[in-house]
Amino acid sequence: MVSKAETRAMKKALKLALHGRGSTFPNPMVGAVILDRDGNHAGDGFHRKCGAPHAEVIAIASAGDAASGGTMVVTLEPCCHHGRTGPCTDEIIRAGISRVVIAMTDPNPRVCGDGIKQLEAAGIEVETGLLSEEARELNRVYQHYLETSRSWVTLKIALSLDGRTAAADGSSRWISCERSRRRVQRMRASAGAVLTGAGTVREDDPELTVRLPDTMSGSQPVRIVVSSTGDFGESWKIFRNPGRVIIAVPEGIAAHLTEYTDLPGVELWEFPADSVNQGIDLTSLFERTALEGISSVLCEAGSDLSTRLLKAELVDSVSIFTAPVILGSEGRPAFKLLGIDSIENAIRLDNVSSRRSGSDFLTEGNVVYRAD
Repeated sequence: MVSKAETRAMKKALKLALHGRGSTFPNPMVGAVILDRDGNHAGDGFHRKCGAPHAEVIAIASAGDAASGGTMVVTLEPCCHHGRTGPCTDEIIRAGISRVVIAMTDPNPRVCGDGIKQLEAAGIEVETGLLSEEARELNRVYQHYLETSRSWVTLKIALSLDGRTAAADGSSRWISCERSRRRVQRMRASAGAVLTGAGTVREDDPELTVRLPDTMSGSQPVRIVVSSTGDFGESWKIFRNPGRVIIAVPEGIAAHLTEYTDLPGVELWEFPADSVNQGIDLTSLFERTALEGISSVLCEAGSDLSTRLLKAELVDSVSIFTAPVILGSEGRPAFKLLGIDSIENAIRLDNVSSRRSGSDFLTEGNVVYRAD
């Protein structure tokens, strides 16, 4: 049984964990709160960045002597192995903590229940499962990485009521309202990278930068452009703006793009060709972005790349802005053929939320490709 004080502490720990968003990967986001013997708040902490002290260690230091005989409330099972830092279980035992309340077991095979076993072997009472769903959603990117070795991909689309992204002539400014566009700026700011295709670059000449008032110089997300040929037309904004830019092309193409490698911050990545579709193997792209420390990728692309990502089952979540406009069948569709032949095979969303965004509606959810 958990107490009201422990539930309040777990809610606080989940909020604390969010302070590590974007900087802990490939580690999880973790928050911890310590209650003294009487159930009063004694200390807290969160994991700030990969390689830095873990939340449990910071919380113990914050609580001081009050940790002895107290309770630790933590969003993830404490680690029990040596990595960049020592085992948190050793610190918990050393601090004399008598009870640990854990939201979820760590899915990392190096932990995965062993941390709990070590605590129980030391005579510490352990309770698990408090606000577990919230904890899993908090660390969905971490768990996804452990399962797939890939970055988390979110597909962002702005649509008309009848599912069109642009008019017949290609014009799309602005389908979504100003409030939605500001929200997209915040989405870019929280993403590790923003992804688009060469077709979008040629047609729109986008910057894909964060243009919020409080954006610090040098804090732009990585921009990734996927191309099967290296043809970007006369578009240069995305390559000339400050920050890191990655051009992802099939093997053998990079040698023909030397004019881009001379630009500050521009890198050329080559990948094997897709065996089915023209272009690169997108799975390899997201495996490499994960290795580069990019936890999440926000895709703002046209129908070609969006369709390829969905067909390859590489889209993990969507953010769809629906505007109160109608463009008709002559408008450009969000997706091309997906090979869905019946409603039973439809791509669906889980953990769905829908809310107003100015005059638009924003629907978000995790992608489910097949029914269990």
